[in-house]
Amino acid sequence: MILKQVIIENFRQYYGQNTIEFAHGSSKNVTVIHGENGSGKTALLTALIWGFYGRELKLPNPESIFNNKAVQENTNNKNDLITAVQIKFEHNDYEYELRRMLYAKFDSEHNMLNLPKNKTINQKVELTKRNVATNQSTKIRDISYEINRILPYKLHTFFFFDGERMDHLGKKEAYSEIRDSIKRMMGLELFDNSIEHLSKTIIKLRDEVSKNVKSELSDKYLRINQLEDEKIKKKQQLTETRQELSAAQSELKSIENALRNGEETRTFQVTRDHLVESIKETKNAFDEKLNELRILLSRSSHLAFSTLPMKRFQRIASTNDQDSIEKLIHPDLIPFLMSKGKCLCGQELETTSIASLEKVQQEVLNLSSSKNEMDQLYFRLSGWEVARSHFYTEIRRLVSEREELRENLRGLEDELREIEERMKASSRNIENSSNLIERESSIRTAIVKAEAAIESLLRSIEEISKEEELLNKEVSKLTKAEERQLKLQLALESATKVKNTLIGLLKLRESQVKTELEEKIKLTYSQLLRKDYPISLTDNYELLVSDVNGGSIGLSQGESQITSLAFIGAIVDLTREYKDKEKGHALDEDLKLGNIFPLVMDSPFGALDADHRSRVAINLPKLSDQIVVIVSTSQWRGEVDEAINHRIGKSYKLLNHTNEGTGEYTEIMEVM
Repeated sequence: MILKQVIIENFRQYYGQNTIEFAHGSSKNVTVIHGENGSGKTALLTALIWGFYGRELKLPNPESIFNNKAVQENTNNKNDLITAVQIKFEHNDYEYELRRMLYAKFDSEHNMLNLPKNKTINQKVELTKRNVATNQSTKIRDISYEINRILPYKLHTFFFFDGERMDHLGKKEAYSEIRDSIKRMMGLELFDNSIEHLSKTIIKLRDEVSKNVKSELSDKYLRINQLEDEKIKKKQQLTETRQELSAAQSELKSIENALRNGEETRTFQVTRDHLVESIKETKNAFDEKLNELRILLSRSSHLAFSTLPMKRFQRIASTNDQDSIEKLIHPDLIPFLMSKGKCLCGQELETTSIASLEKVQQEVLNLSSSKNEMDQLYFRLSGWEVARSHFYTEIRRLVSEREELRENLRGLEDELREIEERMKASSRNIENSSNLIERESSIRTAIVKAEAAIESLLRSIEEISKEEELLNKEVSKLTKAEERQLKLQLALESATKVKNTLIGLLKLRESQVKTELEEKIKLTYSQLLRKDYPISLTDNYELLVSDVNGGSIGLSQGESQITSLAFIGAIVDLTREYKDKEKGHALDEDLKLGNIFPLVMDSPFGALDADHRSRVAINLPKLSDQIVVIVSTSQWRGEVDEAINHRIGKSYKLLNHTNEGTGEYTEIMEVM
């Protein structure tokens, strides 16, 4: 990313619009901004950070973001006020224009500006990017995502920093921050995130695969086989029982024919046959009445519970105004009577009666929709009352007819037993006839048992078939689940292999990054620091500075500042090398490791002696394609100016003005 321009408008000390064009490139890549204490050096650095991220200002009175002079002028002029930071920058063949604003509305009623709090919800942000090759512009919707993709907020303190920040990076408490930053900038975080995501996916896949579908499926198949064996046995029993029933029925017919042909039993048997047929017909009629009763109950049983709602409705209806029009007057009744000229009683309608009827008819027509609905409900409930009465009448009739058939059946069965006893008595001395009668009785008993057994077997077979059907559906689902489990097992194996591969690649990449970064840090450190301290990078990316004997040493503030600068410079230089290597390769932007980062520094020479200031000034332009230095006159003059002057591409001065009426404000002036 390369900064092109920043326009600061009514931001903190900066009154009106102030513009800075930034230098970049290989030769004159330094932009220097001179400013004395209190002129707004830190506010300038903060303006860049606020423009990119819109976060809370890390300054005294962080809520005071509007310029005081502008606030006073716009209040006097009763105008609205805007504070804004506009940044133009380049990144990967695109030009970006970012504008972040806060609006203050003038309140005429209270004669004041309503200054909003510096919250992202109050800010208006616009971001467009233009393809340099095609000149096509696009308005970015997810601005936060786009900015953090280019320069993540977590990394901004490594590229927009002051002397105090640089000193902090050389201390042990910053090591974890250093480690995370290196991983993000060197593309190692992509490996970490991928491994973490795969680990979560693997846990979910294991949970799914661990479900014992095979065991459940095996149990279902075992039960289906048991049911099939049971069903075969039942069907075999059914066949045998039907054969026994058929044989018994055939034998019964033979016996009945023999008894009809017997001289002693003929008369009894004919009477007996008639009784058996009558009993059969009576039983059928008895069963038919039961069926009619079931149908009636299934269709109209709700009428048995209609008494309570009808009584409640009648009670509600009875509370209506007694002077209101009668509920049951149909809108067509009065016109019908008037067309006939006669009352319902048959008398001729008089003029006064007609006038009264017309008035009543108008009231009928003016009835509210709710009353019409009540009338309709009343008519419907009246029909329910009739239906309920008919329902109970039908129940009583069917029950009565069924009881009558039951009594007839008992009488017929009694007659049948009496005839059978008389047959036995008359045939007692005739051995053949007596045996036939006894045999017939036992066969009839066997037939009844066989019919009951057949009915029971049919029910059992039907229940088995239903259970089989349900089990087969469950088996179908489990089979699909088993197929899914096999696919999940393959996915689990693949995810595990990919994870292990990524872990291996991460180790290789970390080793490579550590080696390359350590070499860069050593080189940069040796150029910046006067003392020849050995420096190394641990596996946890901790910077270790030791003496010639390998013992740890305590660094001064200036040495800590140079250590931090060496670390930052090494990272920026290394990512720049990666970018050069990636040229000509078609890579997705998210996979690119190379990048160009600007270094924007406030007071980088403050804690350094003359020799170290000279060393830093000589080597600073080599660390990045773009260096922005915000510095006071005392820090700049002498060895710094002499060492870096030939690399300056742009130079500016912060002019601080004091006005008794409007207070202090700063403007930015370019120095030629």
